[in-house]
Amino acid sequence: MSRALSDLSVRGLGLSALVAGIALVAWAAFVGMRVRSGPQPCEPGMPAAGGRCCAPGQRASKGACSGVPLECPARLRKVSGSTPGCVAISEKIAISGGSALLGPVDWDGASVRSARIVLVRDFQMDHVEVTEHRYAECARAGMCPERPVREPGLPVSDVDATVAERFCAFAGGRLPTGAEWIFAAAGAEARRYPWGAHGLVCRRAAYGRVSGPCATGARGPDLAGIRSEGRTPEGILDLAGNVAEWTKDEDGRLALRGGSFASVAAASLKTWAEQPARTSGEAGFRCVYPAP
Repeated sequence: MSRALSDLSVRGLGLSALVAGIALVAWAAFVGMRVRSGPQPCEPGMPAAGGRCCAPGQRASKGACSGVPLECPARLRKVSGSTPGCVAISEKIAISGGSALLGPVDWDGASVRSARIVLVRDFQMDHVEVTEHRYAECARAGMCPERPVREPGLPVSDVDATVAERFCAFAGGRLPTGAEWIFAAAGAEARRYPWGAHGLVCRRAAYGRVSGPCATGARGPDLAGIRSEGRTPEGILDLAGNVAEWTKDEDGRLALRGGSFASVAAASLKTWAEQPARTSGEAGFRCVYPAP
């Protein structure tokens, strides 16, 4: 009797070991599939292709999203017309002023430029980059130059600082100074990225989309305002990646900040980084306004 019970116990242990082994293999396969699937450049439900994230119902091809969207991501609305699409709802975010650290906060930037602290007053800032849809209002009013027809929800790109200033004046604002832009992106705590100290991943910022690491084939920026995980604590989106943004200091000095869809180095997406002031398909802008 005791021997029979012993045999059953051994068999039970063998069966348990077999089940555990199968579970381990299944888990390894699952993890392997996740690793091989690569980065996730779009929010759930948005198809990705050609370096773009499109709304449900649209097709991504050759760097563009075509077709009528069935629905739009949160905080975007559908617009119709000859070029339908999803457009970020315009919103101004209030920024309480304070001391802004202008310069690198980590060792890899300390050798590039030194840091200094300046005082920034209260202001408001567009929560996303100025879109083609919004810019068209200025063009229809005769205050801004006409532009080629593009997807309405894309940020304006390939624009120089003079045109950007004209739009901001039309909207009742101006271009941000470098200190204002950095303070909005980094906050009083001098964050390395707009969302925090770490976590530069593809779903937070539209970067590395021309030839990797986040996508391939991009020919321009992605829809403004669709990467909610990349927002600042105050709610400002796309301060890292998508289009580099014009800033203008009180002495007239121009710079581009924030990196773009074509950036591949993390250093170019940090809050203190700046790019040469030249017009290109990577250059866009947003405006700031007086405090309420």
